[in-house]
Amino acid sequence: MNKNRFLQVLRWQLLLSKRQIITMMLAFFGLLVIPQMIMLILKPVSDSAFSMTMFSIVFFLVYIVTCGAGIFTNLKTRQQRINDFMLPASNLEKFISRYFVLIIAIPLAALIGFLAGDLVQHLLVMAFGKAPAGWAVSYAAESMPQLWNFNNPVKEYDDVNSFAFGPWMFIMAVIFQHAVFLFFGSIYHKHPIVMAVLSWMVLGMVVLTLLGLGAKLFFDFIDEGYTIILYDNWWIALYFIVAIILSALCYWFAYRRYTRLQVINNQWINK
Repeated sequence: MNKNRFLQVLRWQLLLSKRQIITMMLAFFGLLVIPQMIMLILKPVSDSAFSMTMFSIVFFLVYIVTCGAGIFTNLKTRQQRINDFMLPASNLEKFISRYFVLIIAIPLAALIGFLAGDLVQHLLVMAFGKAPAGWAVSYAAESMPQLWNFNNPVKEYDDVNSFAFGPWMFIMAVIFQHAVFLFFGSIYHKHPIVMAVLSWMVLGMVVLTLLGLGAKLFFDFIDEGYTIILYDNWWIALYFIVAIILSALCYWFAYRRYTRLQVINNQWINK
């Protein structure tokens, strides 16, 4: 992969995605500023920074999970695909540059909007409010360890008592779900995010059904007098191994789909 050529393609992708980037920045700016303005008008002693910080964190996580479904949204029309195919770069460089826009540039724009909105809402409370002005950044910093359980290691695992599995399992779950949406986004051509959400719901129901059947079979064995020994660390290791393998397959499939895109594609499914 040529570094200079990749940077040129990345600049092109950023230019094409400037509307998405600006929209995300303004969205997070408005999440903090607009509710604070409304609260100051209705009740000057109120402070909406904490509640909107929690909402912003949830919104950001939802975006990180689902943004993979938009991997090919810049290739909807035939002209867009022609322009992409004519770029003087390899398929890998173009695919990675598009992915960087989704997973780095747009989240960075959201962070900038969040910081700018935090400053503005703080100044508004100081100028017009009757309650102490709070910082959304401080609320986020205080909430993240509690949300991810960094300060509460899982005590059941005696041989690794000092290691908190909770946050790492959560992070792995986010990565895996992001990869699944990337997989669905590489399949559906029309309304990829909506179709990816619907497909994920169907897949979730299937998985829950299989887990329920597995649990029933497990308890049937116990009722019949069988002894089954389950080691917690084995389950955790299996969880990470399966999640990593499936995530890698989703990334591979998305790239493979990209290399096989044509100027004229199926209306609903990428071929």
